Amino acid sequence: MRYKNIFVTTVMFLFCFFTPTGLDYARIYGDHSQGDHGDMHGDRGKTGIRGVVISFSGSTISVLGMDIDASAAEIVLKDCDASLSIDDIAEGDMIEVKGNTKDGSFVASIIKIEGAGKLEGTVEAINGDSITLLGNEIDIASARCIRGNPIVGKKARVYVRNSDSGLTALVVQATGRMGH
Repeated sequence: MRYKNIFVTTVMFLFCFFTPTGLDYARIYGDHSQGDHGDMHGDRGKTGIRGVVISFSGSTISVLGMDIDASAAEIVLKDCDASLSIDDIAEGDMIEVKGNTKDGSFVASIIKIEGAGKLEGTVEAINGDSITLLGNEIDIASARCIRGNPIVGKKARVYVRNSDSGLTALVVQATGRMGH
């Protein structure tokens, strides 16, 4: 029994260590580049990468130690219809990237910004251009997308970024119930 546990632990370690960060869906499912692939999750002809933006310079973004060419990418927000530009991405943002490798470089076609984190809970207070959620005051004045009306006692999901003045909102979704 002792050797079985060592074997299982070793296999799990090797699996986690050698699991790729981005999957080449084209190689797994075949190349489906002829169709319309507007859906981030249905885009099987592209490779996906998800990680935190370490740095960026011009239209090159560094994620997971990989440089990504974002010059022709469509930039969108998680849970929002607003289209953005490369200038809307910040260091520390979690992003999901779809694209292809071309001439040894990763070229992004779609980048979805999620911000530095997500808070979900009941709105505790509203003070001018800020709301308090889970004990955190969040500036919503510069939010790129606000869905619903944040009201004290109403549930909200907020994608946030860290700033010098505290948390700022990228997306605010006020709902009657969590998860909707």
